[in-house]
Amino acid sequence: MCVKWSDQGGVTAYVSTPTRYSSWSNPDRSGRNNGNLLNSTGFKDDIYDDIFCLEEDDTNGVGSSFAAVRRGGSSYKQNKSKNRIIDGGKNVISKASSFWSSTVGGTITSVKSLFQSKKSKKEQELLEQLQTMPVRRVVLTNSTILPPDIVRTAVKRAGLIGGPLRMDRVQELARTLKRWYVREGYVLNSVTGASLDPETATASITVEEPVVSRLPVDIVFCKEMIIDDDTGELMTFKKYREKKQKELDDKSGGLGRFQRLQEVKIDRKDLNTTFITTTGRTKATKIAQAMNLNPGQPFQYFDDRWNKIASSGIFSKVLKKSPESASDGGVCLQVFATEPPPRHLEYGIGKSVWTNSWEGEVDFDWRNVFGGGESAGVMVRRGTKDPAPSVRLRFGDDKFGLEGGYDVEAFTDFLGDTGKDTKEDNENDDDGPSSTLELDKDSLLSRRGATFRLRNPISPTIITNSVASASLERTSTTTGQLENIGSATLTLGPFRRLLPMEARSSISTTITGGTRLQGKGDDDITVLGSFTGASIGQLLPYTMASATTRQILPLSLSSRDDGTSPITLALQHTASMSTPNLPRHEAKAMGNSAQIRGASADCMASSTVKGTTEIRIPVAAPRVGSGTVVLFGDWFCVQKDMNSPFHSKSSIGIGIRKSIQGLPLKYDLSYSSEGKFKPMFGMGMDFDV
Repeated sequence: MCVKWSDQGGVTAYVSTPTRYSSWSNPDRSGRNNGNLLNSTGFKDDIYDDIFCLEEDDTNGVGSSFAAVRRGGSSYKQNKSKNRIIDGGKNVISKASSFWSSTVGGTITSVKSLFQSKKSKKEQELLEQLQTMPVRRVVLTNSTILPPDIVRTAVKRAGLIGGPLRMDRVQELARTLKRWYVREGYVLNSVTGASLDPETATASITVEEPVVSRLPVDIVFCKEMIIDDDTGELMTFKKYREKKQKELDDKSGGLGRFQRLQEVKIDRKDLNTTFITTTGRTKATKIAQAMNLNPGQPFQYFDDRWNKIASSGIFSKVLKKSPESASDGGVCLQVFATEPPPRHLEYGIGKSVWTNSWEGEVDFDWRNVFGGGESAGVMVRRGTKDPAPSVRLRFGDDKFGLEGGYDVEAFTDFLGDTGKDTKEDNENDDDGPSSTLELDKDSLLSRRGATFRLRNPISPTIITNSVASASLERTSTTTGQLENIGSATLTLGPFRRLLPMEARSSISTTITGGTRLQGKGDDDITVLGSFTGASIGQLLPYTMASATTRQILPLSLSSRDDGTSPITLALQHTASMSTPNLPRHEAKAMGNSAQIRGASADCMASSTVKGTTEIRIPVAAPRVGSGTVVLFGDWFCVQKDMNSPFHSKSSIGIGIRKSIQGLPLKYDLSYSSEGKFKPMFGMGMDFDV
């Protein structure tokens, strides 16, 4: 007969088959029945199966016998002979047990049933009744979020009503409810059990619905440090670079920072680094609000919301994120992350949309000001011939790219309109209708105002990306005339779409509505004899709309082994139109934005259509490095005003793209339909989806 041992090494029951895999522990100091033995051997050899098959009279010596065998107290031959004897005994006992079970097994069962207590008989009858009792009703006893319709549908799909409470049906119910939980963001919720009331035939389903703890989000800020191979100390990347540079200077004989013969090169992939905890700026409460995690509410997690938070720029790297049990019994979202530097200074050069002249730009940005992704900054631009700079002050909170983000901007822009174009128009269009306001014939000087933008005013479930803005500004001329302009703009998009063969496309639209209100000049003087009191306060409404489409089509698949970019065909088309009374600086901006490479600019426009086609060929040279050769073709059609015809221009050319010290440089050589070759230099990335 075989025995089964309890946790304390005593006999608990007699069984008819040997127990092959068991674990136990004994708190006494003798070391008998120590659980570590199981971990060291695993009982994978058949020789150890016989250890548990002992005579009933020998149960008192099981512990010592087992310890002796495990410690190797007998020789291998003695063990082998004993095992043969035990195997023979096992075969005899097994055959005898099978014979007597088939002979008197039914009689023993009948005798046992006669001597059962009334309580045991009642429990047996109840068990048999529950196994065949049809379920009349199903209830969820502790759910607070499952809708009744979802429960009814899941119960019907599982077939619980009208049949016995079977395990497979409960599992089907659990799978259906789990799918609903995950779809709604309750990723930790699940079905935990089921019971049946014999009096009412009601099946009670229990679920686990964890709630958010008092601390919904816990952010552990980390910092990557280098483990010095020489000393084993932790060092920052800056100090490690200084140390290696000093060692290199000592070897090469460098004379100082400005007379170094060689700069040290450090590859982070080759360094032995680790992460340590540090302090951070991001507030956990802001992340909890963005994730809609409120204390005491059911824990709900959405991947798309977290992905927007992680890609918003507040974290440079997210090492780990997971829901963890809190001390108060709730669930806390724990995040291990590193933060980027808060302050950034950027600079560059470009062309002004107002004057179409080259200008330098310096932009200072301070991010995550109050720990919730807020940003403040100032940008200063000035052209080579501008008498005054253009300045913009901004403050914003994009809410991690989610709904409700906003930013406020105050600006003063130098427009630099000399009135030359207007004079040429008067010479060419003497017979045409006069302008609505003689103000349009004066030279613009500057514009000052403020803009308020609201990000995602439309729910992202309806429109993925949307921006609404309102602007108030005042323009002034060189003679002191003033004009007040109020406008509102709605931008939808870009709406991005992935196409077959790694292609992608996007589309975005913008519509603007506003009005112009003429004011008095500084000296209350008239200009050209037309600035009269009747024109003061006159409202001139206007509307402007534009749409842009972009497509990136790979002409060859990229190689995943070397990571090279494929040859791509890039397309971009923009259409813009406006109604009369469009402010002059807006008309100039529309005309300048429609300029193509190699062609002269058309300063003012009321309607434009522009297209660009590029073939981008990545190249690499041993000494020069990687870059891109661009073959391009540009064209546009422009209408100067409502009474003018459309005219078009086009150009073709070749360009080179190369990043030097992180600055994306571009150089183009084009030939226009005007019959002119023109080189162009610029900075910035080419358009993408």
